[in-house]
Amino acid sequence: MPSYTPTSFFAIAAALLLTACTTLQNAALPIAAALTPSVEASAIVAGPPSGAMLEAEAAYVRGPWSEARLAQARADDAFDPFIAFAPVLGESFTAESYPLTADALSRLRAPLGAAILVAKARFDRERPFEVDADVTACITPDDRLRASGSYPSGHAAFGWAWALVLAELWPEQADAILARGRAYGDSRVVCGLHYPSDVEAGRIVAAGAVARLHAEPAFRAALDAARAEFGRD
Repeated sequence: MPSYTPTSFFAIAAALLLTACTTLQNAALPIAAALTPSVEASAIVAGPPSGAMLEAEAAYVRGPWSEARLAQARADDAFDPFIAFAPVLGESFTAESYPLTADALSRLRAPLGAAILVAKARFDRERPFEVDADVTACITPDDRLRASGSYPSGHAAFGWAWALVLAELWPEQADAILARGRAYGDSRVVCGLHYPSDVEAGRIVAAGAVARLHAEPAFRAALDAARAEFGRD
């Protein structure tokens, strides 16, 4: 029987999550979740609202939004922590300049991705632009986006998880980092891709996933190594 290390488990899970075929990905989700120190998202979020709360959410998504905020929402479609947080951490904040931080942040992908995708499949909520003729997505949705459920928001989850980790690595900048992480998630509502409850649920799952990962020695070691890049060791 082959011997697997925690790193190899993460690699296998990440490969399952990144498979291009949606059908294969959905079938692989329980396997990916089992291979990672993940949380059960559907057990810690309440599910999408309905009735008057849903109507209020839909009205909020419609805006109106300023052109400047729409431009930021389009920019925030980039799924990259270094692009997302460069506005507060500076242009020098790149994966090339902070390789140990890049490694620490990459360790979020499999466990948080598994938690989010399992919940998306469980709740199967349609996105605002799919059900409301008055909502136009600020980007051109591709087939993969359309096939991915709205609740919870993956972008909001990762934006908040990245913010939590970066705030831990650079506590003096915690307020600005967390504010940027919040805005990154809010951009999904501005863009017409998610409801506010999708974003809030993503943040809840992210907080749970990051807390769970802190129980893993390899994750704590990666954070300790990354601290040196922020002048902390």
